[in-house]
Amino acid sequence: MSKDIKDVVAQLENLFAELNTFGMERRSVWPVIIKSYFHNQVTSYEYEYPKDFFINLQLQQKILIPYELIKSKSNRLTFVKLIIDKHMSGEIDVFMYHFGMYLIYLDYRHREKEDFSETSIGKKRAQLVQTLPVSRFVNTDDFITDIWSQQIQYRETNDKDYQRNPYMKNVRILFTNEQFASWTGRHYSDDTTWVEPISGKLDLECRKWSEEKDPMTPNAIPEGWVQGSIILGHERSNGLRHYVDGVPVHAGSAMHVKFGNGWINGRYEWSFDGKSKIQIHCNDDVFYISEGHQVRVRS
Repeated sequence: MSKDIKDVVAQLENLFAELNTFGMERRSVWPVIIKSYFHNQVTSYEYEYPKDFFINLQLQQKILIPYELIKSKSNRLTFVKLIIDKHMSGEIDVFMYHFGMYLIYLDYRHREKEDFSETSIGKKRAQLVQTLPVSRFVNTDDFITDIWSQQIQYRETNDKDYQRNPYMKNVRILFTNEQFASWTGRHYSDDTTWVEPISGKLDLECRKWSEEKDPMTPNAIPEGWVQGSIILGHERSNGLRHYVDGVPVHAGSAMHVKFGNGWINGRYEWSFDGKSKIQIHCNDDVFYISEGHQVRVRS
């Protein structure tokens, strides 16, 4: 082996020894979803990991196998044989085996299969690999959604099947309408952007949020605007005048008017008689609001 190969092999061996002894950052938790498939009277297993977890672990352990080393098949097989032998001897478990293979192949599954033939790694190693679960990497969104969906309670009755949202007292979780539908089969109306499952509710009942309103954070006020209730006050020179957070509102002023979870852009008009409702002109339409309505105006 070249000096570079020897150095990385030694680093990999030290990594396995450290993880075996202390766990990952003193924690021995591997986030994984184990799925089984039955075909031709044979059960096979697939381990799904969030890809970002392996990336973070790689960064935390400060281990990187340069591409210049692994683009050569002979170099890859040096690492592959080491990892398989470590697992075969019981020095590393299947999770560390998958992590080791990730360091070499990332997501390039087709190249990994080419390297695992008997002629490449030997009969015993090839036979062992055939018995091991396959690893697959998913994005964090799908991993968390999959875990959440597995907590949905199902109950069958003579009348119908019930689905109940998972009980979550200290955590709120949002899904896009499309993400929620792809994992539950329940699709809300097209004007719904975000859905928030209500803890323990039957029929997967959710709060619905539109695109304009983020339910988790205050709606950001655009720079140069102020927000508040539109209030009628007195101006010394001109009599009655509407104000928003102390800012006077003039005829023809641009205004954002709050309705439901969103804001409507328009132009302010008023008769200045102290009795009429406030007119908001929006394109060719006109609607009316009263004093106290939430609006935004330029400061």
